[in-house]
Amino acid sequence: MDIFLGVLANAAFVIVGSLIGSIFKSEKLKRVGERIYQVFAIFVLCMGINGAADNDDPVKLLLCLIVGVAIGELIDIDKQFTRLGNWAEKKLIKNKVEADAESEPNSKFAEGFVGASLLFCIGSMTFMGALESGISHQHTIYLTKGVLDGISAITLSMGCGIGVMLSAASILIYQGLLTVLASLLADVLLPEVVGMATAIGSLFLVGIGLNMLGITKIKVANFLPAMFMPIIWELIVKLCSTL
Repeated sequence: MDIFLGVLANAAFVIVGSLIGSIFKSEKLKRVGERIYQVFAIFVLCMGINGAADNDDPVKLLLCLIVGVAIGELIDIDKQFTRLGNWAEKKLIKNKVEADAESEPNSKFAEGFVGASLLFCIGSMTFMGALESGISHQHTIYLTKGVLDGISAITLSMGCGIGVMLSAASILIYQGLLTVLASLLADVLLPEVVGMATAIGSLFLVGIGLNMLGITKIKVANFLPAMFMPIIWELIVKLCSTL
């Protein structure tokens, strides 16, 4: 159970940050919140570009992206995330107008949930934190990430509202599973594998930043399977080497 302490702390920081940021949704502070949200979007975009540039195997990166995105698009993970966000909004917010479950309305609640879930669940600190918690049962990286995510949650909730808080559930599920995976596949999660997954995650940040700025409407959630392609690739290589 102690391997999940870092994950639980990370989720708690996001919940607290979301509650603080939602204060800026008041009419008096709305303009300030919107400007800070835009600045944060530019910051996310720059971080993504910088991280994606740090890759020395572009062919493998592209192959992982193609296969992973194809799988994500067939499943349409983004639609499932959005439907979950809309369902949660109807359950949590009273007097909301009923929406068609099959439609994809432009809901700030769902937008905040999906965007925050992706932002908090990708990147090098997620993978390194999983390795640290899963293998050594230490949680320094996840605690540090939790503080950063809490600050980010404040900014995101200024623009998207309390829907950002729901991303804490995504952190619990995704990072929890990743931590268990790290404890079971420590010999597979080599530095180059983690580095490739991190580069893919950085490309997601570019898409998230563009979406936050309203420039694009990329279904970034459909890219998620691509992050696991380097791990699958390494498993296949190890399997073939034993044959």
